[in-house]
Amino acid sequence: MKKIVSMLAAFAVMFGASSAYADTSIKLQMNNRTDGVLLEVKSDAAPELKNNRVMVPIRVISEQLGAKAWWTGKEAMFVKGGTTVILRPDSDTALVNGKPVKLDAEPYLKNNRVMVPLRFVSEVFGCDVSYENHTVTVETKPFAVDGINVAAFQIETNATLGSVVQHVLGNSYIEAFYHAIEAGVVEEVEPPASTAPKFMLAGPDDWYTVEIYDFLDQDGNSIRHYELYSQTRDSNEPELEFHLLYAAHEDQWYKFERDGFFEILDLIQAARLHGYGLVVENSAP
Repeated sequence: MKKIVSMLAAFAVMFGASSAYADTSIKLQMNNRTDGVLLEVKSDAAPELKNNRVMVPIRVISEQLGAKAWWTGKEAMFVKGGTTVILRPDSDTALVNGKPVKLDAEPYLKNNRVMVPLRFVSEVFGCDVSYENHTVTVETKPFAVDGINVAAFQIETNATLGSVVQHVLGNSYIEAFYHAIEAGVVEEVEPPASTAPKFMLAGPDDWYTVEIYDFLDQDGNSIRHYELYSQTRDSNEPELEFHLLYAAHEDQWYKFERDGFFEILDLIQAARLHGYGLVVENSAP
């Protein structure tokens, strides 16, 4: 009888340990900030292990990496800079810039979420992934401009009175801002005839400063400096089709797509939402 009780106790311990292991949740954290602060990623759909591979919802990893993601109903697509990745549920083949790449974990649908292999997606976008004690860490690399690592992307926005200065500290987001600026450039143009520092001081023909962008080094010096300009329009005039961008490092003016400006605004909002953006100065009343 004692032997049977002992055996049952042993099975109970084994079963309990097995259940605890199965129920152990996976913690996802990002080593993405330029100041080295680790951020735990929160989501309403938690990462999970499947066949010893960490799977995460598509939007969780895409938003952390500053990438755009779509679900077409048949496939998931990630886009960042010059890299496009297409994944299909229950398929062991991905397309990276149109070329097939074998996967060691198939994407799948669960509770209206598209679950994708974390390591594959992260490594495609140049990140390192480590797993220890039920914590998976995605580490990004510093983004360099003109051979210098960028410590912060600075946005100065002119208000009616004063201005707001924000810093974005995430490596992946800094890279996304760089690509958004490059993609928004349409063509070289001559400098405008007249400019104004802000909307309130602009005449009918003036181009006024909307935002100023700087890629900053570790000492707070500007590696690249850009100024974005817009123009006032009367109510009976058609909507402005483009902005103007001044690139100081080239001393050159460009037409800049309005959609490019909206993409920058979306990135600023996403960076702050996920813990990579902060307001460093606010002189607006």
